Amino acid sequence: MADLVTFGEIMLRLSPEYGYRLFQNDTLKTCFGGSEANVAVFCAQTGITSKYVTKLPDDPLGSAAKAELNKYGVDTSDILTGGERLGTYYYEKGAGHRPAVCVYDRKHSSFSQSKTEEYDWENIFKGAKAFHFSGITPVLSAELADVCFDACKTAKKLGLTVFFDLNHRTKLCGREEMKKIAQRFLPYIDVFISSVYQANDVFELGVNTEEAEKACISLSKEMMKKYGLKTVSLTVRKTFSADKNGFYGMICDGGNAYFSKKYETDIIDRVGSGDAYDGAMIRSYLLGHDPKTSVELAAAAAALKHSVQGDFSRVTAEELEAFAAGGDGRVQR
Repeated sequence: MADLVTFGEIMLRLSPEYGYRLFQNDTLKTCFGGSEANVAVFCAQTGITSKYVTKLPDDPLGSAAKAELNKYGVDTSDILTGGERLGTYYYEKGAGHRPAVCVYDRKHSSFSQSKTEEYDWENIFKGAKAFHFSGITPVLSAELADVCFDACKTAKKLGLTVFFDLNHRTKLCGREEMKKIAQRFLPYIDVFISSVYQANDVFELGVNTEEAEKACISLSKEMMKKYGLKTVSLTVRKTFSADKNGFYGMICDGGNAYFSKKYETDIIDRVGSGDAYDGAMIRSYLLGHDPKTSVELAAAAAALKHSVQGDFSRVTAEELEAFAAGGDGRVQR
């Protein structure tokens, strides 16, 4: 049994070496990743028993993806096998004023061909306390939207806390479609997570985001009023260049807003930083942390992820807590 269950698609990522464009030379580095898989790995690495649910092809790629998850202690006992192929994506890291580029190749993947009857959520959720998925998953197919809806209904019936990250990807669906899909799930969501800019855009709330802190509070209260949400956590990212970002988070819980420390981070790899934020937020809930501690640890987790290659965070609980408490980058001897 696992305290946390996450549901989504894991993909093979292919990236050129830093400073190279896609196919500029003959080298592509590989790793596995995907939003909900990243969350499961983060939590498993930081002491939370985590189960990841997906569908993989019955081939060497599917087996390798499963083995990678097992390596980090993630429970893969309810992963399905079948379908045509593993989804992939190409990620070209940005540098200086050249932004990063993501190209998806995930049509007809095993996961996108999932059927509602394949997932026995009553059994999958046995012993679990929390369920996490993101807006990426239900936009992959109409059937997957129904699978997510069944999961949410079952999770609520069984008393799990449901975490949802909006994670709007414009290359997967438009704003109107994302809004329509997300609104279907909001009545079942206990903790809503998003960047302040995405939430404002998708839900067309018209909040002035130039003053980001005020916008976080206004938008959170508007989401709570309009959709009945109890807890909203928003992130703010300032892009100074592809190599340096500013980042912080906020949580609005019970009408009170708490902000994290503001970070400026040099970027080795920014993919998965939002997932590290989600994972730390879920971890804090399961450990009973107060909202202020939760958002501090979540923002610290996101900042640390920028220093790690690949989608997975690979940060320990001790490293996270030391950094959040004021640690720095000096050599530890």
